[in-house]
Amino acid sequence: MKTSKRLFVIIALLGAGFAFAADTKPAAPAGKKAGCCVKAEGAGAACSHGCCVEAAKVGKNCEKCKGTNVAEAKK
Repeated sequence: MKTSKRLFVIIALLGAGFAFAADTKPAAPAGKKAGCCVKAEGAGAACSHGCCVEAAKVGKNCEKCKGTNVAEAKK
């Protein structure tokens, strides 16, 4: 009886180990544009806010106007 309980515990722990090892991290969420930039694009123009223009020059979304950028990978 003791042997079967120990065997069951060992098999359960191995199974749980394999199950957790198979988990992968989700992909980083994509960045989203600020509301002012979306409104300007809807009107067919670029956003004229200074902070949005500066962020667009470096290829990012303006975080001051509540836009988000993709998280950078750690090196």
